[in-house]
Amino acid sequence: MSQNKMAFGGLCLGFFIVMMDTTTVPLIYTSLIKDFGVTPAMAAWVNNSYLISYAAFLLLGGRLGDAYNRKLLVSSALLLLAFGALLSGYGETLNQVIIGRAIMGVGAGLLTPQSMAFISIIFAEGGRGKAFGIWGAVAGIATATGPVVTQFFLQVSDWRWVMWINIPVAMIGLLVTSIYLPKTQGNGLKLKELVFNGLFSFSIAIVILSLQLIHESAENIYKVLAFLALGILGTFWLLRHEISHRSAYVLPFEIWKDIKFMRTCLISGLLGLGLTSLYLPLAYLIEIRMNFGPVFISIIMVTIALANAVVGPVAGSLSDKKEPEVIVRYGLLSLAFSALLLGGVGLTMAGGLNAFVMTVIAMIFAGIGTGLAFAPLANLALRDISPQVIGRAAAFFNSTRQLLSALGSVIVALLFDYMVRNNQLFGFTEENALQPYSPVVAYAAFACLLVIAGCVGLGAWLSREHTKTENETVQS
Repeated sequence: MSQNKMAFGGLCLGFFIVMMDTTTVPLIYTSLIKDFGVTPAMAAWVNNSYLISYAAFLLLGGRLGDAYNRKLLVSSALLLLAFGALLSGYGETLNQVIIGRAIMGVGAGLLTPQSMAFISIIFAEGGRGKAFGIWGAVAGIATATGPVVTQFFLQVSDWRWVMWINIPVAMIGLLVTSIYLPKTQGNGLKLKELVFNGLFSFSIAIVILSLQLIHESAENIYKVLAFLALGILGTFWLLRHEISHRSAYVLPFEIWKDIKFMRTCLISGLLGLGLTSLYLPLAYLIEIRMNFGPVFISIIMVTIALANAVVGPVAGSLSDKKEPEVIVRYGLLSLAFSALLLGGVGLTMAGGLNAFVMTVIAMIFAGIGTGLAFAPLANLALRDISPQVIGRAAAFFNSTRQLLSALGSVIVALLFDYMVRNNQLFGFTEENALQPYSPVVAYAAFACLLVIAGCVGLGAWLSREHTKTENETVQS
């Protein structure tokens, strides 16, 4: 096996941890509440701390990778993932578990932009699209594996093994990448750049934290909104300073002017928004509206990952040969169709074999959609970026997706909550709102899925405008 393939395998192991840990923790909330005697909102911070620190360190991680030895950043990130998992698993208080998860988030934020940058570097001569396809398939499999791993350890042991399982995977990834990844020479980093990137990352973290708190702290909603406004104003001020002064602290001015790159980042963000927010109405539909058992639910959740794993590498390879925008557009349309189909199934079917089959079909379309869109978007975003700044571009690409994913989750959660609380609009009483086979859940999920389909459809339209602009340029 070639050095590049071994290096790529090591990167995939690290990225597997990053993505798997976004879906493992929510299933251990009840265990955390029981062991530490805390509220559900407090237990949720075990996952929130990971997601927020992950998003906060993406931009800084990208800049550090461009400035110094990128291989060293990968090793440091994997060590942080392992140490954070160790601390979380041995945590004697909830705060210790939260701190460990936050450390893991820092490692994830440092690792993700290096992974994308290294894929672009080591496959620069060919095969980059296929590599991104496999990388995307790893993400799909990892997110589906998370709940399965959690259920397994909860049955045979306890929640602490959900944390500890990350350690051997991170150590194997560290060994492989230490041997096979090439060293890179950076261009250094000035203190002013470090401070600016830190402030920018902090502002984005404030925005994401506020979005997380909006539907968790209804009693302090005005304080949360003020906090959100502060983060948004800080982010926009820093952006304005960056662009007007051409400081190139976050991105070189040439990339800020690159409409193709910015549009690709936005489309990726809309894809992240659609996929992340899809799981809330899906969960309510299959658990309450259709009242499926654990086996049927597991099959449904795994279906999207398997479809993604099959389609992703193929779509990545095609993006090296054909227009990536066309592949992305079909992928986004497939995901939008999946959301509409799922909403229609929820409205017309209250459980049963037919509902299960139609839900699986909807998940197949969702997996095909994400598989078609994910890899070509990453390939399209980075294919014209120079190696000297590719880390920053990858970090910005991922930060956009994380930010819009958080926004989408909040919008969908608030909409679903509003529809359920105001179920009298449809002639139902509050008592039957969340009962098995509830039509209220069907209406609420349908409204959420319409919003999701609209956002993903907007991404498909933006990819069409992208292609049209390029064709007009070629013709002129």
